[in-house]
Amino acid sequence: MTEPAKFPIRLTVTGAVQHGATLKAVLLIGHPMESGFRTLESGQRVPKNVIETLRVRLNDTTLFQARTGIGISANPYFAFPVTLPEVASSEGWYLSVSWVDDKGQHGELKRELR
Repeated sequence: MTEPAKFPIRLTVTGAVQHGATLKAVLLIGHPMESGFRTLESGQRVPKNVIETLRVRLNDTTLFQARTGIGISANPYFAFPVTLPEVASSEGWYLSVSWVDDKGQHGELKRELR
C-alpha cells in the first residue's frame, strides 16, 4: 500500500488557454532521487529511493506516462507541451500529475486550466 509523500510538487502552465492551443507545462518535484550508490562518510550506503512512474493527464485522458529510474537527478524537472482539444469539456480542463516512488510513496497535483 502506498502512502502520500511530503515532497512538494510545482506545476506551472503558460500560454493562452483556448480550444486547440498548445500550452507549455513545467513540473518540478521535490524528491531526493537517491540512486542507491551514494555512501555516507561512515561508509553506510544511502538506500535507493527514486520515482518509478510519472503520469500526466488532461481531464480523463492520459497525455503520457513515464517510467523513470536512477538516471534522473534530485528534484526532477520536466517540461512538456499540452495541446488542448478543439472541443471543450463541460467541466473545463484539468491537468493532473501523479507519481509513485519505489518506497511506495506517492504524490498528486491537479490544476484547473483557465
